Amino acid sequence: MEHLDARLGTIAAMTPRCRTVADIGCDHGLLIAALLESGRCDYGIAADINARPLEKARRLLAERGLLAQSECRLTNGLCGIAPVGVDTVVIAGMGGELISEILSRWDYTENPSITYLLQPMTRPVHLRRWLYEHRFTLQEERCCRAAGRLYTVLRAQYTGCVTAATPQALYFGAVSPAVDPLAEEYRALVLTRLQRRITGLVEARPGPERNEQLAEATRLLLALRDR
Repeated sequence: MEHLDARLGTIAAMTPRCRTVADIGCDHGLLIAALLESGRCDYGIAADINARPLEKARRLLAERGLLAQSECRLTNGLCGIAPVGVDTVVIAGMGGELISEILSRWDYTENPSITYLLQPMTRPVHLRRWLYEHRFTLQEERCCRAAGRLYTVLRAQYTGCVTAATPQALYFGAVSPAVDPLAEEYRALVLTRLQRRITGLVEARPGPERNEQLAEATRLLLALRDR
């Protein structure tokens, strides 16, 4: 899929063969076009809350002769998407909190036949916690590097099964050093960020709230190192 960068390319590679993909926040429509051209999906829904990127997506799909296999919808998150026929949902390029909010507003989230490809730009821990609390299972998680920064792509499904929100599950997710060459670098980055938070708290003015945060961050760091 030569038209995609590493981030979108990872999402595409993790997308299962499916009937219909709904790409929420489709931007220029590159992912939908690539999935259709590769035969990964039969039909694509490019959705965005803003008209300008949606028009760019429509032009791209028209240029590539893909309008008969796709549609563009102006919608707020998943609110304008009916689950009939949709078996894969992509929500990428947003913060983990916003992705969680979009999922929580959809009435059809708890459908085990739908695969979710989620790529948080920030707050991945918040997104993982939301998924665990709502009985989703992380089937796979891969690292990717875009514009010099490391991100992960989560493939999740609603299973109704409980996942314990351990420090490892929240901060490392399903990233596996056994299969992902960037996994160890991602884990090291998580630990480095946490160490910086501890350093900042150590240098902050002492007080009950600061002391509590420092103790919690220290316990978390020790738990993540003990894996």
